[in-house]
Amino acid sequence: MEITTLSRSELKRQQIITAATSLFMEKGFPNTSMDQIAKLAEVSKQTVYSHFKDKNNLFVETVTAHCSSSNLRKEQFEATQTLEENLLRVLTNFISLVFSPEALRVYDTCVAHKDEYPELALLFYEAAPKVVIQQVETCLQSIAAAGLLTIENPKFATLQLLGMTQGDWKLRHALGHAKADELPPADYIADCVTRFIKMYR
Repeated sequence: MEITTLSRSELKRQQIITAATSLFMEKGFPNTSMDQIAKLAEVSKQTVYSHFKDKNNLFVETVTAHCSSSNLRKEQFEATQTLEENLLRVLTNFISLVFSPEALRVYDTCVAHKDEYPELALLFYEAAPKVVIQQVETCLQSIAAAGLLTIENPKFATLQLLGMTQGDWKLRHALGHAKADELPPADYIADCVTRFIKMYR
């Protein structure tokens, strides 16, 4: 088994991202400063700026790091599994990512400060939702290429599938009308898979 050793610079970068994530989650974006991040990461402020040009950039990196750690970013079509198993696996990991406490908090932050920091919302979309949509779209393209479904517009189908799977749970979380651990149940996700397959078979 190959063991990857991070360089001193890479370790400091990880320390900064970890500290920034903790502070952004605890204090929110506006109330977190680069000085606070440097102190918690136990590095100099100059070191923080040597890795990240500004707070916006660092915020996006924390989002990217969270998405990268998700199973969804590693998902690919598995020819050894059934169509249902493939779609159910992808959607289950999608829900786990989108409804994670970190993702919900970041989403709330971007919405709450969209007028004050309009560029932040765009950076967030490019770093997380757009990447996730592209990943699921790639899976659907593979499924179509294998002849399992007839999907002429994978992007359109991706938005349909992900929108249906989220239901109104995401909205209720955004409005504060859902419990922290409340998310689409397994039977609902399985039903979405069944209906999606019927639609494109």
